[in-house]
Amino acid sequence: MRRKTLFAVALCLVVVAALAIGAAPALAADGCAACHTTPPTGDAPAAHAPYVASVTDCATCHVGMTEPHAGLGGQVMQLSKTTDSSGLGLVGRLGSQTFGNPFIPHPDVAVYLQQRLWGATEFTDLANVITDAGGGFAYTLSPGAVVPYALYRVVTAGWVGPKLTFMPAKRSVKPTPELTVRLWGGVEGGYWTPASLWLGRSTTVKGTVKPEDVGGKVTIRVQKRVNHKWVTRITRTRAISDAGTYSWKWTPKTRGKFRVDARIPATATHKAVWTGHQKIFGWGWFNVI
Repeated sequence: MRRKTLFAVALCLVVVAALAIGAAPALAADGCAACHTTPPTGDAPAAHAPYVASVTDCATCHVGMTEPHAGLGGQVMQLSKTTDSSGLGLVGRLGSQTFGNPFIPHPDVAVYLQQRLWGATEFTDLANVITDAGGGFAYTLSPGAVVPYALYRVVTAGWVGPKLTFMPAKRSVKPTPELTVRLWGGVEGGYWTPASLWLGRSTTVKGTVKPEDVGGKVTIRVQKRVNHKWVTRITRTRAISDAGTYSWKWTPKTRGKFRVDARIPATATHKAVWTGHQKIFGWGWFNVI
């Protein structure tokens, strides 16, 4: 099955400093380090930590930046991650765009593709590709090279375009955890009829999360069918254990048609995830009788 996640436009507000080295970088001119200090002492942004370890020359990424700078413009990065039988693909487009104006592609710009493994703190380089005439770029990891729950990132070189010196752009693709939910105990039924739970009888809503050390909390939601609409009746938040599990004991107080789902919100390291409504014998709802 093919899954595609499109990510919106992002403007990178870091830089006019080196993409490759740390504390006191100089660009192509001697005076840059005087302005781009860490911490910043003026309007110029501070020198930032390394983005691409394999690049040691500032001018490689800050292409053509001389003093004084022309007006600074942000490059626009569009990025998609696709997964199919051929592996994992990172596909994107680079250019610039202002409100109400058409997209202007940026061809022949270096794009550095990177990954950070789950639990790691540093990115490692995957490849360096060059944008085509339409500003597009693509890179595919074979199935054997795909690591579950990795965070993928692209960093571009800045360059001197028409009238503006463009800043490098950065965009990342977060992993999606795996989340399950189920009712354990007390539920009766078969494949031909919806499952049933007796009024006053307890059941346990439980599930698993991968990777196990995702941490945080899961929100369990119970909805009831009221006047032909699903209405949320109960929400409970439960911590995810170190083993990647959660549970909540529920005793229904009213009869009717119900359904249950679970959610984890997005964080800095992963996207939000939703289980969908728990199916019992293929039915996405059950009766309390």
